[in-house]
Amino acid sequence: MAAAPAEVLPPANWWKKDPNCLETSPVHPANAVTADWPSLPDDIIRRIADSFLAANDLDWYMDLRAVCHNWRSATDDPRNNTSDPRFLPCRWIILDEVFESDTRRLLVNTATGRFLHKELPALRGYHVVATTLCGPFVMADRSAPHAARVFNPLTGDIIRFTAPMPLEVQVTAAVCFDFSWPLLALFCDSCCKMYIVSPHSSHSQDYVFDPRVYSFFRRAVGGGLVGRWWELARTTDFALKICKVGLSLGVNLLKFFCGDPTEIGLANDARCFAMEFIGQMLIIVKGQQFFQILRVKTESSELLHVESICNHAIFIGHHRSLAVDAHMFPSIEANCIYYTEHQVSSAHIWKYNIKDRKAERISEAVDFVKPDKQFVLLGDRPSTLIQLLSSYTISTRDSELAGAVKLDD
Repeated sequence: MAAAPAEVLPPANWWKKDPNCLETSPVHPANAVTADWPSLPDDIIRRIADSFLAANDLDWYMDLRAVCHNWRSATDDPRNNTSDPRFLPCRWIILDEVFESDTRRLLVNTATGRFLHKELPALRGYHVVATTLCGPFVMADRSAPHAARVFNPLTGDIIRFTAPMPLEVQVTAAVCFDFSWPLLALFCDSCCKMYIVSPHSSHSQDYVFDPRVYSFFRRAVGGGLVGRWWELARTTDFALKICKVGLSLGVNLLKFFCGDPTEIGLANDARCFAMEFIGQMLIIVKGQQFFQILRVKTESSELLHVESICNHAIFIGHHRSLAVDAHMFPSIEANCIYYTEHQVSSAHIWKYNIKDRKAERISEAVDFVKPDKQFVLLGDRPSTLIQLLSSYTISTRDSELAGAVKLDD
C-alpha cells in the first residue's frame, strides 16, 4: 500500500500594509474548546504511569503525579510504602566523579541506557556515606549520633534509621527489601566487619569475617547480590570453593581477596567478582589475558560454565562490577567484558571478547591517572561511555561523614 502523502502546510503570509507594524494573531475567546487534561479517565492515567514504572523511570512517574490533583488521585503515592518494589530504583548507578556539583548528580540506568542529570537538594542536609548499585544514597545525619538514612533520588523519599552510621572512611553499602522491613548492610574495610541495620533498632548487628571471606562477600554485595544470596556468599566454604576453581585455572585468588584493592589491577593480577545478573549469581574469574564466567546453581551451589552473556556487557574494576544491556549503549560491544589494568599511576581500559577469547586495549592513550589514592578520568578531554562506566568500577568515594568528623576533631 502506497504511503499517504505528507501534509503540506500553506505558505505563511509575510505581506503587510505597513512594514513597521508587528504581525499579530487573533485572541481566542476564553470559552474556546481546549484539551481538558486534568479530566483524562483514570485508566488512561494509570496506563501511562505504569509504563514509567515498567522502565523504572520513577522521576517521570513523580512528575506525572505532580501535574494535578486528579492525576495524583488516580495513581499510588510512593510515600505510603517506601518498600514497594514498584517505587524502588533498579539498575541505576551514580556517576558523580566528573559531573558532580554540590547537589547535582548524573544517574545512569544500566538496563535502559537512560542518562539523567538530577538536582538533589536533600543532599545538603546529610553526609553522603556511599551509593549503591541500584541507585539509593546511604547517608548520615549531620548532627551526632549521625543516624543512618537511605535516600531514593528518584522519588525523594528517605528511610530513617535510629542506629548511628559507623565512622569509617571506605564503606560499601547495600539496601535489601526482601524482608519484612528494609535492611541496610554496611561493609567497613578497616575492620573486615559487616553491620546490619533495621529501621526499628537503635543498634546494629555486627559480623566479623575472615579477610578472604569478607573481601569476596563485600565485592558480591557491590555487584548487586543482596537478600537471598547473602547466606551463600558470606560462607567460608563457598569462598574456598571459588579459590579452588581459580587454582584449577592456574589462578591464585588469595592475593586478590587479601590485598588492598587500590594496589590490584596489574596485567598479571588475578581478580574475582560475584555479581547479580538477570536474577542469577555469576562468578567472574580473571587470569592472565583470559576470563572464566561461572553461574551458581541456586539449589546445589554447583558452578556451571557460561559460554555467552548474549546482548550484555560486563564491567569490572578494582572495587566493583556491573552489567549493562549493550544494545542500549552505543559503542559498547555485546558479549564482552571491559576491565582496567594499571601501571603504577595510570590505567588503561581493555576489552575481552567472550566468544573469540581475545583481549585488546581500547585505546593507546591513558584513560585514568592516580594523583592520590584513587584513579580518576583524565579531565582534559570528553569522556566516552566506556570510560564513564569503567570509572564507576575502578574507584569509590570516601565517606563524607568520616571526613567531617575528622575535621571537627
